[in-house]
Amino acid sequence: MDTQRAISHFLYYLEHHPALAGIQPAKVLLGHTADYEALTGAIAEQAGSGSPFQFSAMRLDLETTERLSQAIAESDLYIFFYDSSTLPNPRPDGPDFVRALQSVMAENWKKSLLFKDYGDYFYDTFSVIPQRIAGLNSHLIRRMSQAATLSFEDGYGSYFDTALNGVKKWTDINGVGNYDLAPGEIATHSDAINGQVKFVGTFLSTIPFARKYGVLQSPLELWIEDSTIQKIATDVPGLEHDFNRYLDANPSNRRIEELGIGTNEGVKSLYARNAGFEERHCGLHLGLGGGAKGSHHLDLIFEGGVLALDNKPMFDGRFVL
Repeated sequence: MDTQRAISHFLYYLEHHPALAGIQPAKVLLGHTADYEALTGAIAEQAGSGSPFQFSAMRLDLETTERLSQAIAESDLYIFFYDSSTLPNPRPDGPDFVRALQSVMAENWKKSLLFKDYGDYFYDTFSVIPQRIAGLNSHLIRRMSQAATLSFEDGYGSYFDTALNGVKKWTDINGVGNYDLAPGEIATHSDAINGQVKFVGTFLSTIPFARKYGVLQSPLELWIEDSTIQKIATDVPGLEHDFNRYLDANPSNRRIEELGIGTNEGVKSLYARNAGFEERHCGLHLGLGGGAKGSHHLDLIFEGGVLALDNKPMFDGRFVL
């Protein structure tokens, strides 16, 4: 693992964060727990004295709420490195220090970066050179604009398709100018996804599906009509009951509100850490919910499968360029 190269790429993206536009030197707070002390120290050390950043580090689990709140207010950007879903007894609203800081974090969300549950996968997330991800994203978006249909199939018998002429503009998440620095995704919305999908992969949500069910090996079957999940089925004990409760809680939860394609080739596998970097795993993900008040966004991140444009594969475990 080339940790120095990963940190170099991270610093490149950090310089382009919207909160730091036109600010030099930028005051950046590195809030961390003990497990991330080496990482935050390496970031500050590698940036060096001549960098456009003025770093300060604080222990999230040792400092008082008052001192942390003041440091957040005085910073141009604050970055938190901590674990939540991967803790032995996680709480849905996060560790004690996060709960205590919720109001000040909400007030300052535009200058926040949260690397939650990344662990050493932080280095994988930033291992690919930025130009590779930016070039891949722009290439895929260009191909999407020239195609009529996007389809998906896999070895489990899944199939869906959607017309591309009615989709909204693709969002290019390449790490440059994004509020979330983790690079490697393009995303859009379509009202015309139709098919039957046997989902094998993991989840990303404030609801603890990932912790409870891990990386699915037995499929969760979804019947989709006009981007709405009509019914589900699975042999995984408890999952059908839990997932139906989620779907029935809000009409938006049945809607595929996001059609995404991960493009970060550094994220080699899925780990069910409920961490943001897993959404960048190469291939399909479908985001449910989040389109109406009271709904919860839930990403279904697929482990494999083939994506095709006009029946010509563009991803089959690797991108076909």
